[in-house]
Amino acid sequence: MNVLIAYAVDPEFTPWRKLLRLEKIRGRLPVQRARIGSATADFLVTGMGPEYATRAMQSVRRISYDACICAGFAGALRPEYHVGDIFVPARIEEAEKRSVVICDPILFESAKPPKPAQTLLSSATIIASSAEKETLSAVAGAVDMESFTVISAAQKLGIPALAVRVISDTRDQDMPVDFSKSLDERGQVSIGSVLKLLAGQPGKLAALMRLGRQSKLAAEALAHFLLEYIRTLPDVQRVDSMALSNGTRGR
Repeated sequence: MNVLIAYAVDPEFTPWRKLLRLEKIRGRLPVQRARIGSATADFLVTGMGPEYATRAMQSVRRISYDACICAGFAGALRPEYHVGDIFVPARIEEAEKRSVVICDPILFESAKPPKPAQTLLSSATIIASSAEKETLSAVAGAVDMESFTVISAAQKLGIPALAVRVISDTRDQDMPVDFSKSLDERGQVSIGSVLKLLAGQPGKLAALMRLGRQSKLAAEALAHFLLEYIRTLPDVQRVDSMALSNGTRGR
């Protein structure tokens, strides 16, 4: 079984470097390949946001996969979600166009979501303030930036797909900076650019360090969850995108 696991940024992927023996596969974007149980897992770091995610999924469209998992950080929109909680949505809603994709039901059920299924909101922009999070809590349980794009692209290729996210920041937590303003050419966060944005704001520097600690904990929790999940992943066969459960549709 061949599985594609798409992350947005390097810190989300970092724990795997200690857990697995990785082989770099060269292509338009480098893929890190490893064996997990009987599965071959390809790890793709797309870059932050839907534009980078779109380009990344185009770079692997000629490779045959039996399943796709969009993994990484998510911000909690509701107070019952805490740092390190695994968030497995049954559906993903695009914030701007309000389109919806439904995750593959077999992959979803086999994940045995630790908490009741919720909607994941995918936003093209960072949801930075606790006030924004509270407003969006009526729509979804958590928010990210790439899952709608990745899951939609996989489904168009007939690949069963699922989002598995981990909470890295809580509902009452403001982002110290708009990280989308500090991206390099790969769509990765440049620490130097972040520090320039925080110049003269020592309070926000402390908030950044707190978020860094949370993100490390969250990334490790997600890697360990996915390690066990992929080891027991069912043999989901490729199907035509028109036969996928609901697929992509407008609200």
